[in-house]
Amino acid sequence: MNYNEYDQAEFRQEIEEGLCYTHFRANANTGKLLEIASFLYAAINLLSEKGLLDIAELDNRKQQAAANLKEKFRDRGMGVVYQKPEADKYAFTDGVAIDCENRLNLCHAACCKLPFALSRQDVEEGIVRWEFSTPYLIAHSKDGYCQHLDREKKCCSVYAHRPLPCRGYDAATIKGFGWILIMGL
Repeated sequence: MNYNEYDQAEFRQEIEEGLCYTHFRANANTGKLLEIASFLYAAINLLSEKGLLDIAELDNRKQQAAANLKEKFRDRGMGVVYQKPEADKYAFTDGVAIDCENRLNLCHAACCKLPFALSRQDVEEGIVRWEFSTPYLIAHSKDGYCQHLDREKKCCSVYAHRPLPCRGYDAATIKGFGWILIMGL
């Protein structure tokens, strides 16, 4: 590794650590938001019980406000995703052996175009790259393929450290390892 590659790797590591901290704080703020929401729901219930608030009218207004907020959040790219359920990828034993080298010309690495969330384990290891613009989705190159697809060798460049969805991919399903929004809408 030359100096420039090391410098870029070190810089990326610093950026990743900073973003992980930022996302940790965002999730902590989500906890506080849930606490505030519980107080709000308690107040709504109390007002309804006293006949000072019509729940049906409130629900209608809430749906309108939620649709507006959801659109604003989506437009701003807000939200953090992590793979759920959380599991140790190295303990995963339900993988399917696929002869990628000989099948790549048939499938054109369709699996390497799948967008999915990484696990906390993947992110903390710092081996599998993720999209800075949509944390923590697996990183893709400009051509839409996973950044870890070695086009010359026709294989995964981080195979030993590949995420659970890659380990469980069987061309029909990802065996239940999906992704869930942790923050955002």
